[in-house]
Amino acid sequence: MVDAVPQEAPTRFDYVLGGMGVSLACGGVGGIVSAVPLAAASGVASVIATLLLLLGTASQY
Repeated sequence: MVDAVPQEAPTRFDYVLGGMGVSLACGGVGGIVSAVPLAAASGVASVIATLLLLLGTASQY
């Protein structure tokens, strides 16, 4: 039987981890280059990353 998805293809969890990383990086960069305090921008980015993790893993089951 031929596998429909090659083993090298990214999985759903890879996309969730990528989205978390992008969220955290954007929060850090946004806090550095804008008038928003770094702690506030990082906090919002952490909340978004947490929601991505929860929704990404909960919707899989």
